[in-house]
Amino acid sequence: MRKRVLALAAVALLAGGVAAPTPAAAAGRQLTILQDDFLAVHSNDAYRVRLLDEARALGVDVVKVQLLWREVAPAANSSRKPRVDLRNPANYNFARFDAFVRDAVARGLRPYIAIGGQAPRWAAKGTKAQPGSWRPDPSAYRDFVYAVGRRYSGAYPGIPRVTVWSAWNEPNLRSWLGPQRSSSGVPLAPTIYRRLYSAFVAGLEASGHGRDTLLFGELVPFGSSSRRSPTRISPLEFLREMFCLDSRYRQYRGRAAKARGCGRVGRLKTSGIAYHPYVPRGGIYGRLPSRDDAAIAQLSRLVRTLDELARRGKLPKRLPIWITEFGFQTNPPDPYQFPIARVPGYMDESEWLAFRNSRVVSYSQYVLLDEAPRASRSRVVRWSGFQQGLRFHDGREKPGVYLAFRFPVFVREYARGKVEVFGRTRPQRPGAVVEIAVSSGRSYRVAARTRVNRYGYFRKTLRVTNATKRNFRIRAAGLTRYKRAVRR
Repeated sequence: MRKRVLALAAVALLAGGVAAPTPAAAAGRQLTILQDDFLAVHSNDAYRVRLLDEARALGVDVVKVQLLWREVAPAANSSRKPRVDLRNPANYNFARFDAFVRDAVARGLRPYIAIGGQAPRWAAKGTKAQPGSWRPDPSAYRDFVYAVGRRYSGAYPGIPRVTVWSAWNEPNLRSWLGPQRSSSGVPLAPTIYRRLYSAFVAGLEASGHGRDTLLFGELVPFGSSSRRSPTRISPLEFLREMFCLDSRYRQYRGRAAKARGCGRVGRLKTSGIAYHPYVPRGGIYGRLPSRDDAAIAQLSRLVRTLDELARRGKLPKRLPIWITEFGFQTNPPDPYQFPIARVPGYMDESEWLAFRNSRVVSYSQYVLLDEAPRASRSRVVRWSGFQQGLRFHDGREKPGVYLAFRFPVFVREYARGKVEVFGRTRPQRPGAVVEIAVSSGRSYRVAARTRVNRYGYFRKTLRVTNATKRNFRIRAAGLTRYKRAVRR
């Protein structure tokens, strides 16, 4: 009993005495992005309304959709280019996206449109990979982007203006853009994408969106163990190659430049890089195939690459990083994915990692609702969709996962006896009291209180002996999380 009393007495609030190392890089605020294209634009009015209502209730700031080119283009399955004005929005089927933009803005949410991916047959060079991914025509893409920009310029009655945009999706994957490499292993997709992005900027500028948020990238975070893989390119290699630079940031010349179809590349006009920092199968700190890869725990690698490119005049300085797609697939339902009991902890730490990086301006959840299992006798095919929703496909909240999105909490021992408690509330609850209690045995004693700031975050440091052997209970805004401290 005496040991227990002494242990509880050792828990002390740091009232200006010992402070955790405040990351000079810690972000003050990050936007929350939610994406679920099925609910937003591929289902029906009821599902769309449900998505947007829940997004607002969860404190989401931005709702993203992918506007696939071939899904709205005229004569999408024909090899012959249609004889219509492809810069005129009236020649595209934007009805589902009109409804999404209208309903999102009506709820105080910012719509974000990723334009393209999957070109119509007449605007691509064949069907060696996913239809519409093989060498899309930049000129036709520019016309399409112009039409999208016109449609969502605010000039059409009843259709609000959109101000957040990105170009294509995951261009460092062959399923979205090809070819990735030549038969001899030379990267080709970065040059193809750079031309598409230039067309994207031209189309949006011409349609009155030159001062909007224009993002490039939407990159997946890792390539293949083979540096010559024809299916994917590591993101940092992809970024260097976009600007015709080698691994030491030297300009390609002669044969090397000719093989890539590139020359000297000037500064890219962009508001930030869109990035998908998914983690490998080993978890947050799992091994990546290459030093040119960067998942959520290696965002500093991405920062260094962006800064090297900025020093060479290729990008704006201190370019913001937008996390625009992220999440964890769970078992159940998918037997090949992360055990669901581990996922809340992964979510907590991922949010902390993102917050610590001052360049990260957004955090994303993809998706709200799991995809339905596919009809197949093969378990691999049956579970080949995305099962990383906050809810199961039948609408039930995933145990622990839904709460971890509403109330992420990360507790770490950063030095002996020194603990940091980080978290945020969704929706934001400015001024809400956060109670931090620590256990010794079966009981808890309140060790500290703090308040949620105006952006929904809180962070507190305190002294706790044997911190990694104790349980922590954190309460705020009517929500409760139980956590163990980890050494980081």
